[in-house]
Amino acid sequence: MKNTLETKIDLIRSDLLKGKPIIVYDFDGREEEADMVFYAGAISWESIHTLRTQAGGLICYVIDKNEAEELGIDFMVNLLKENKAYSRLVKRPKYGDYPSFSLWVNSVNVKTGISDIDRATTIRELHDLLDSEKRYDLFREKFYSPGHVPILISRGLKERKGHTELVTSLAEFLGLKGSMVIAEMLDSGKSLSKDKAMDYANLNGYIFVEGKEILELFK
Repeated sequence: MKNTLETKIDLIRSDLLKGKPIIVYDFDGREEEADMVFYAGAISWESIHTLRTQAGGLICYVIDKNEAEELGIDFMVNLLKENKAYSRLVKRPKYGDYPSFSLWVNSVNVKTGISDIDRATTIRELHDLLDSEKRYDLFREKFYSPGHVPILISRGLKERKGHTELVTSLAEFLGLKGSMVIAEMLDSGKSLSKDKAMDYANLNGYIFVEGKEILELFK
C-alpha cells in the first residue's frame, strides 16, 4: 500500500516543474522548521521574491554530494578545518549535525548579486551548469565567490537528515536533478511552527511534506 506522500508524487513533481513551491517540515525534536522549496530548474525572480517575503529565511541553493564533487567544491567545515586560523570555529550546532554550507557565489552576469533578479540568475545558471560536461571549468569561469547565493551540499539521508538531504532525496525520487532552492519559514522572531506552516500551505494551495514521509519513500 502506498504511503500518503506516494499518492501525491505526480502532483508534487508537476508543481515543482511549474515553478510552484512545496513546504517541507523536517522532524519533531530536530530543527522543527518548515522550509519553502522550489525546483532550481524552474526558478524565477518571482520565486526569489516569494521566498524572501513569504518565507523570510536564508535563501540557499541545494545540490547533492555527487554534483558537488563534479563541480569540485567541498563543505565549508572542511575548508575551515584546513586553516589553523579558523579551525576552532568548526562546531556542531545544537541540533547535532555539521552545517551543509559550502561556498557563497554569484554569477559573473549579475550586477550586485542581491536583487531577486540577480539571485534567480545565479541559481538558474548553477542549475544549467549541471548539464555541461565542462561544469568543473565553467563553474570557475562563470561564477565568483564570495557572493550572495550560499550553496548547500547534501550528505545523503544515511548520514544526515536535514532539509538539504530531504529535498535532494525527494528530487531524486521524482526523477529530477538534485538541484533545489530552499528558505526557512519565519514568524515574529522565531521559526514558523509546524501547525502554522501547515495552515499556510493549505491556504495557498501548496503541498505540505514531512521529513518522515520522505524517509518512508526510501525504505
